Amino acid sequence: MKEEGLSHLTKRARNRVERYRDMLKEITGKNLVSLILYGNATLSHFDPTTGKFNFLIVLKEIDVDFLRNYARMMKRFRNTSSPLLLTPDMIKSSLDIFPIEFLSLKDSYIVIYGKDFLEGIDIRFEDLRYEIEQQIKRRLFNLQKEFLFSIARKADLEQLLTTSLISFVPLFKNILRLINIECPLEGTMFREFCDDLHLNPEPFFAIWSIKTGRGRFTKEALIKLFGEFLKEIETLASSLDRVTPANTCRHEKT
Repeated sequence: MKEEGLSHLTKRARNRVERYRDMLKEITGKNLVSLILYGNATLSHFDPTTGKFNFLIVLKEIDVDFLRNYARMMKRFRNTSSPLLLTPDMIKSSLDIFPIEFLSLKDSYIVIYGKDFLEGIDIRFEDLRYEIEQQIKRRLFNLQKEFLFSIARKADLEQLLTTSLISFVPLFKNILRLINIECPLEGTMFREFCDDLHLNPEPFFAIWSIKTGRGRFTKEALIKLFGEFLKEIETLASSLDRVTPANTCRHEKT
């Protein structure tokens, strides 16, 4: 979702973004094509004293002179994450390789300077499906390995379950995109996600209850819950190649 302008941001956040933009223009000159703010920093409730700014910088050329100058500039903006640096050609040639990342950029962004390179981006169904399947299977393998180091302590099992579920949430949202379903909030997403993918939602809700502090389980119950969760992720991983195509996964400008 594209936000228009900076007026909805707090005065402190707005001032920092404008100062960043002005200094970036000084060190880049005509090399700067576009500056885009994305992520939580685009939201009206963002607090720049605790959160970090995320920027996409599009340049005609990314050379060592720019990197050297930016390294000096970066020291003045310690609450800013390392920027995503791209050229227009890199964007065009990367849509099929990083579809999840580009869709995440489009979730919430503001064009601070120059051209809107995110508007109208179309992601092919097969490209998105392939990256989702790859990441799901990679995390599944990691989940199995991490269990071996977590089984001894109840606290470690709780940590493994909750952090694993949260790490899967962005992938679940992108699977819903594949089947053209609007992504609901995390707490309600699991029901809709599981219904559409024919999964058992109970392990997801149980882990979410641990995450929110409402659920308490013995160590043996946590081990059983892990097995149920693992089974559903395995089922998901093996079913992704049967997901019905949605042709494109476009975010409409609002």
